[in-house]
Amino acid sequence: MYDEQTALLSLASKLYYLDGLGQTEIADMIGVSRSKVSRLLARARDAGIVKITVQDYCPRNQELEEKLIERFEMNHAIVVRTFAEQTVTSIRQTIGYIAAPVISAAIRPNCVLGMAGGRTLYELVRFMQPPGPIKGIEVAQLMSNIGSLVGEIDAIELGRVMAHKFNANFYSVSAPVYAPDAATRDAFLSHEQVHMVWQLFDAMDMAFVGIGTLENSAFIERQVLSAGDQRDLRRRGVVGEICGRFFDADGCECDTEHRQRVISIELDKLRRIPEVIGITNGADRARAVCAALRGKLLKSLVIDEAGAAAVLAESALTAH
Repeated sequence: MYDEQTALLSLASKLYYLDGLGQTEIADMIGVSRSKVSRLLARARDAGIVKITVQDYCPRNQELEEKLIERFEMNHAIVVRTFAEQTVTSIRQTIGYIAAPVISAAIRPNCVLGMAGGRTLYELVRFMQPPGPIKGIEVAQLMSNIGSLVGEIDAIELGRVMAHKFNANFYSVSAPVYAPDAATRDAFLSHEQVHMVWQLFDAMDMAFVGIGTLENSAFIERQVLSAGDQRDLRRRGVVGEICGRFFDADGCECDTEHRQRVISIELDKLRRIPEVIGITNGADRARAVCAALRGKLLKSLVIDEAGAAAVLAESALTAH
């Protein structure tokens, strides 16, 4: 029996999917509005008239993941495939989208989570969703605020978003990441509210951190570090930064004046957390990432293909 509605759905689908016509052209041809064409195509998919298949594809480079885990004795590695046409921004988005379900599934009830800041970390948090009801989560800010104007990539904002998604309590640190001097830093650390957050560091199960360099860092963008600061840090052997703490090629914190003023989790405490996930991208981070892995600051890594290959190359270079 002829079904006019099914025929209309089939015609619209053929014109769109097989013949390659645009929705405006289809609307003119069958005498309906463009918005109705969009609804017809959706109904055709729901009714099973259109069945879309995609060739099996793995968005992760498992070979590089295995090499990273073996080389650095990590817990886990997620290496996301990328393409030459992608911008840095789109690479970060791809990393976040692919890694988010895996990381979300790893969070268990009654976990204490630590949150730093970062641009790629922002994309991860943006796509994260709990796979089901999870109770008893606590989220703590790992580092203080870079500036008075809070941005979407800052630890305090990412921690707030994470806590909202996982129905968790959020513990923030209302202080500048670098105090004017050591005495002021100690005064901040002695405050009851800050001390409460620091106690959570000892009970932390999982931490999320970005990995900065002296050439590419939110601290430079916000003008927290001057050109003179950068030169001085290089002279002292700094190759990377995590939570505002600067480390050398072996992942050891450098003895700089910033170390006396920073308000963030200590690197030795970070090392004691069972799962510390570094989230970054780009070959330009290779030396910093390699140092952080060598110093056991990270237990797992989320990164793009180019970044992963560069980290392995850097490791091979410095091994000789």
